[in-house]
Amino acid sequence: MACLLSGATLHAEGGSYNVDDASVVGTGKCQLESWLREWSHGSNGIYAVPACGAGPVEIGVTLNTGHRAFGPGVNPSVKWQLRNGDDKGIGVAIATAATWIRGRQDDAQTYVATTFGIDDARRVMVALNAGADRIGGESTHALYGIGVDFAVTPRWTLLVERLWTHRTITDQGGVRLAFGESSLDLVVGSEKSPHPSHWINVGWNAAF
Repeated sequence: MACLLSGATLHAEGGSYNVDDASVVGTGKCQLESWLREWSHGSNGIYAVPACGAGPVEIGVTLNTGHRAFGPGVNPSVKWQLRNGDDKGIGVAIATAATWIRGRQDDAQTYVATTFGIDDARRVMVALNAGADRIGGESTHALYGIGVDFAVTPRWTLLVERLWTHRTITDQGGVRLAFGESSLDLVVGSEKSPHPSHWINVGWNAAF
């Protein structure tokens, strides 16, 4: 759970968003997503997520400085795109990730991600996740997520999401400014859990 709460697991719409989409980087391409997070408790975290593609498979790893007792952490992940829905129809992918914190495996997730457009122009896109989260190698719980992004203009996009995991609901929303193969994010988020908190993220994403 520490990985989910620190924003180091699922990367939807990219950057620090948690709900994953069905897209992959693409053969011979790579990307780097990075962000700075400031928590309401006064701590902060720095995150970097390099990923590269080989056919329908994307391989990545999240590196982060952590939050309070959680971190630093390493989160390798693999996503296999079963159906490409980037331009039309419904995209489908399966993904798995595991988290190591201070050299110890903390949890693992496996889930299905789907993406589809609401309108013909695909200005409104929806991402749905469903899977399982295994905490500390002991207990397994359901994981669900929904994310929506609305392209206000070719450069400006609004994004909102909600992720449900064991005893925790995580909400995030923000705005993205795209320029060329890069984008900037400003995101605010909160969690409802036994230890609630909220945060703000400033991020930069680039493909190459």
